[in-house]
Amino acid sequence: MYEFTAYDRVLNAPWLIERFRDRYVDRKRLRQVGLMWNSFLPQYKPCCLPTEEIAQLRVPRDRKLFFYLERIRMLYAASFGAVVDYVEQLEPCEDIDAYLFDGSMDWVVAVTHEDAILCLGV
Repeated sequence: MYEFTAYDRVLNAPWLIERFRDRYVDRKRLRQVGLMWNSFLPQYKPCCLPTEEIAQLRVPRDRKLFFYLERIRMLYAASFGAVVDYVEQLEPCEDIDAYLFDGSMDWVVAVTHEDAILCLGV
C-alpha cells in the first residue's frame, strides 16, 4: 500500500472534523451506518463519479487541502496533487474512506471503498 505519511500530519485538530460533521453529517444515521459519506445530511445531493476521475476535478494540483482518512482517524494537510497520486496508487483490494476539503468547507470530495467519489460543491 502506498503510504500517505510523507505529508504534514495535523495532530490536534479534532475540532476541524467536528466542524465538518456539523456541516455535512446526520449524526443519528452515522451511529447506524458508521461512515460519514454514507450519512450525509439529506439536503446534500452528491455527484457520484468513478474513483479514476478524481484527477479531472477542477482543483489545482498545488492547492493545499485537508485530507481525512476516516478508518484510521488521521487528518493531513496536503496538496490536491498528493491526494490524487495516493488515490491513483491504491490497489483494487484496498479499502479507503476519506474526505478532501479546504478550510472553507464549501465543498467536499469523499473517496469511498466502493470505488467511487462523492462530490459536493465541486
